[in-house]
Amino acid sequence: MKNYVKTLFTPTAIRQLIKVGLVGVVNTIFSFILFNIFLSLLGGTKTVDEGFNWEQFWAIALSFLIGTVVSYLLNRRWTFELSDQPDELRRETTHFFAINFAAWAITQFVVGSADWLWGPLTRMQQNFFYLGASGFIIIPKFAGYRDIVFRKAIDAQADSEQVIST
Repeated sequence: MKNYVKTLFTPTAIRQLIKVGLVGVVNTIFSFILFNIFLSLLGGTKTVDEGFNWEQFWAIALSFLIGTVVSYLLNRRWTFELSDQPDELRRETTHFFAINFAAWAITQFVVGSADWLWGPLTRMQQNFFYLGASGFIIIPKFAGYRDIVFRKAIDAQADSEQVIST
């Protein structure tokens, strides 16, 4: 475990983490905008007595789904600088969406729990808990992207760069 943690602090990993963070910031802003648009369209503020807040649930789900597609494209092309490898795209996409599904579930849990405990949440409070969940999941998402989603492509790219340099 100690050796694995060290791999998160190599120059390449730090550069990738910064890029994942920047993609995350852009994606979070984009996702926040979508989240608030969907909340407005769906009417996402309810009292606890009115039952489960489906509007809030769907606002998070839709903004996460669209944000995941944007995040995948940005991380693949810019963060990890990978070119097309059609044989890996299906596996990568499946794993990327699985990791983001887990992140979505955590976000739903955080915002939903806050709504249940202190609800109904104001729009500001909904955004606060949504942002808190986003911050909580950034490092696990980076590790998942690097070690699960794009690992084969990163290794193949490194191998081809070694062959070219020799």
